Amino acid sequence: MKKSEFQALLNLLDDKDPLVYDAVRKKFLQSDEDVISDLQMLVSVSENDLLRERAKDIIKYRRFQQFDEEFKHWLKNDKRLLYGAFLIAKYQYPEIVYDDVEDKLNKIVSALRSEINFYLTGLQQIRKINHVLYDIHRFTPDFSNIINPETSYLNKVLENKKSNDVLIAVVYIYISQKLGLPVYGVDFPRNFLLMFKDERSGEALFYINPFNKGAVVTKSDISRFLKNHKIKENDRFFKACSNKLIIKRLLKFLMNSYIQKNNKTKTEEIKRILNLFDNV
Repeated sequence: MKKSEFQALLNLLDDKDPLVYDAVRKKFLQSDEDVISDLQMLVSVSENDLLRERAKDIIKYRRFQQFDEEFKHWLKNDKRLLYGAFLIAKYQYPEIVYDDVEDKLNKIVSALRSEINFYLTGLQQIRKINHVLYDIHRFTPDFSNIINPETSYLNKVLENKKSNDVLIAVVYIYISQKLGLPVYGVDFPRNFLLMFKDERSGEALFYINPFNKGAVVTKSDISRFLKNHKIKENDRFFKACSNKLIIKRLLKFLMNSYIQKNNKTKTEEIKRILNLFDNV
């Protein structure tokens, strides 16, 4: 978009004719160039309320376009677990930077490196991680506000240390795998679990409940839980799941939070992203 064309569109942005505004808005949303920074500048300096309101509206939709494209790219070409969780956080907090988020977690990893060695058993290694995550850094479930969307946003969880079961699992997996430990997600009903895998057999040595301070769980415990809650056993309740499935489950949790809060706009936007999982 040429500077003269951009300026012409800005001059029409507060036009009282809704048809003119619709045409201007469409032009901005179809532009291949980044118009957000210029529109943000306009919002910060303009005293025209209508102009500012419309600029904010275009910024919002433009950012969702970018979010949509970034998620398509992640599904097709990336699938790093932490980056998927970062993208979800970026949906609500577009200014966050991935390196900043990763640096916070890498500090925890660095603190654990001197504690973790391969003379320890898997259980001993997990106890070390549990101590640092839950006792020192005090990550905890947010039972007081279970539908709080903030528990699905990685930057807020790292800030407030309150999480839902899926996102604390993402944090746990990232830290464990950075330390070279074979910890993977398990798509268990009600409460997301982790498994410590025997790399030779591919089977779980034991399971971990990240939503209960990393409590160790056996296969028998899982079978007993399923039986008590009248849930039919399924192989996927005992096997490692993909990063794609973990991020999909995190998005579903977030969507449900907004459904409970009756936020129809957020619900529809997240539903649109979830649809990408079936189409990519």
